[in-house]
Amino acid sequence: MGSYYLKRFLYSILTLFIIITIVFFMLRTVPGGPFSKEKPLPPKTEAKLEAQYGLDDPVYIQYFKYLGNLVRGDLGVSLKDPAYSVNQLLADGIQYTAKIGLLAAVVITVIGIPLGIISALRANTAVDYGSMFLATLGITIPSFVIGSLFILMAQYVEWIPVGGLDEPIAYVGPVIALSGYSLAFITRLTRSSMLEVVGQDYIRTARANGLSKRKVVFKHALKNSLIPVVTYTGPMIAALLTGSFVVEKIFVINGIGRFFTDSVSNRDYTLTMGVTIFYASFYIFMVLLVDIIYSLIDPRIKVSK
Repeated sequence: MGSYYLKRFLYSILTLFIIITIVFFMLRTVPGGPFSKEKPLPPKTEAKLEAQYGLDDPVYIQYFKYLGNLVRGDLGVSLKDPAYSVNQLLADGIQYTAKIGLLAAVVITVIGIPLGIISALRANTAVDYGSMFLATLGITIPSFVIGSLFILMAQYVEWIPVGGLDEPIAYVGPVIALSGYSLAFITRLTRSSMLEVVGQDYIRTARANGLSKRKVVFKHALKNSLIPVVTYTGPMIAALLTGSFVVEKIFVINGIGRFFTDSVSNRDYTLTMGVTIFYASFYIFMVLLVDIIYSLIDPRIKVSK
């Protein structure tokens, strides 16, 4: 068991290293630079700025310097706003991103999984058809459309604020827009998984032995039906807690997603790298956590892998 978890951990570290390396060199191949503007700076000024931040060094030298600083936990300063370090910007942004992401994850889990179970147990009824219709809508309507419709509605409902997260009610719009797709998907996934499990021979045998439907569902069927749901939930939570670029842009939330879009458009190398490392680290951690939970739910996974 220990060797399995160690192997997964080492794979995770290797994956993160590869992501850092690829993104670092890709940023250096993009035309222009952090000091490129519509009105070019004087060559001497631009050269001085590049020397100040080490951008005049060969790319491989920049790379090893960056890795050295990264090992010490130093992500550098924002090239567009040198008054702030990347560490500080990430710390400021995560508090907003995590709040809406955590709320969305709670909404998705609390509503999606029970709704999928109910739909499976009441298959081909009005409840099933209604929930699957809503789930289909949730999957087909993008988050930016949901967000835009919410903002349009807020123009006629004055008590619903849009833009920022200054009031508790302001979380409603971003959470709805952020959770729409995943809520619909996890509902359908739970339903299909539950239907597959309740059709297995051991479930029919349990029912034939006189066990109540409730006991069969919650003691025998639920655990196995949640295996694919757990697989999806880990990356989903990682995506939610690291924010949505589109949702944060629409609702003017100064979260990590907005930092990422702004840093890419501004060619702010250090901020782009910092956000990428944060995204990748959290996502890889959640995938690793799912692997561990998955192996605990189904011990055969460790043997097969």
